[in-house]
Amino acid sequence: MRRLITLTALFGALLFLQAPAGAIDSHLPQASASFNATVYKVAYDGDTVYSGGEFTRAKNTDGTFARRNYLAAVNSATGALLPFAPSLDGPVYEVKTGGGHLYIAGKFTQVDGVARPRVARFDLGTGELDTTWKPRPSATVYTVEPVGSTVYLGGTFVTVGDFAQPSLAAVNATDGAPITTFTPRVQEGAVRDLESGHGRLYVAGAFSRVEDDKKYGKLAAVNPTSGAVDTSFAAKVYVLTREIAVAGDRVFAALDGRGGEIRAFDRGGEALWYQAVDGGMQTVEVWGDTVIGGGHFDRACVTNHAGPHGECLDGVRAERGKLLAVDMNGRLLDWDPNANGVVGAWDAEVHPSGSNLTVGGAFTTFGGGLQEQKRLAVFA
Repeated sequence: MRRLITLTALFGALLFLQAPAGAIDSHLPQASASFNATVYKVAYDGDTVYSGGEFTRAKNTDGTFARRNYLAAVNSATGALLPFAPSLDGPVYEVKTGGGHLYIAGKFTQVDGVARPRVARFDLGTGELDTTWKPRPSATVYTVEPVGSTVYLGGTFVTVGDFAQPSLAAVNATDGAPITTFTPRVQEGAVRDLESGHGRLYVAGAFSRVEDDKKYGKLAAVNPTSGAVDTSFAAKVYVLTREIAVAGDRVFAALDGRGGEIRAFDRGGEALWYQAVDGGMQTVEVWGDTVIGGGHFDRACVTNHAGPHGECLDGVRAERGKLLAVDMNGRLLDWDPNANGVVGAWDAEVHPSGSNLTVGGAFTTFGGGLQEQKRLAVFA
């Protein structure tokens, strides 16, 4: 009898060890508000999730419609559309919360009739536009990263205010004035994402080099005070890098291209593993001990053995429509929401408590057409 109990306990332990780490509760999203065009970025403030994109109309969970010009807020717990409804005159490519503010960036030039070219912020407590913060970049801003008294901007601009600082700049968190001691030299291409971590500012995009070295193209780190390239991080990435996530001592990147991938790096930029797919990877997010990837792919390699164009060198692919999950060792997990569309998922963000994950994109259904959920999806 004792031997039977021992064997039973051992078998149970083996099952536990083989269970996928960080398993997600549901393959299908909960019912929530949806939008009539692409959602590019999402950001949390408590249970409120802000969305920015190309949309001009939202549909609530009760079937009613409401005007939302490029920016909206949804309760991530209930899925309900919230009253927050500023009027913008162009698309939003970034939403980010920090320091009591909601930052937005894109191609707009006005917010509620007030001149705010390409970047603006709102008070999270009142929802009101901050009329004192005015960076005035000269062209599109794709990414904003607020860190203490500094707000970093990345995009295609040449100047911020009257200060010449192409593609990557820092402004004061008080009034938006340029910080003229921050002078990185990002060359030949746009900055698409910024992430603070490890005492650095990680920079991703389409640029070919930082300073004069191609070794720091597409993904690099700079000193957050001076902007000088941090040569201790050399990732050697040569394709468009859409997004970065920092977790623990690792850096994760979403690489776009004919075959995209999530790539994991150590703090020195050494590649630890990669998960390849048959289309571009556009977002990466860490949810507990699970790494979420999203993009415009349909299949993923079962092993992380892949070639430069997304081909699976082991010849094995798994169906993964626009979203996937891997563990911290790069092992593909079972989660498969099976979203539709060509462009797919643009952004994924985790609730501060870890209770849910919100994804924005161009999709309209999940579960192979089983569930309609347009351009915004919340997973438990």
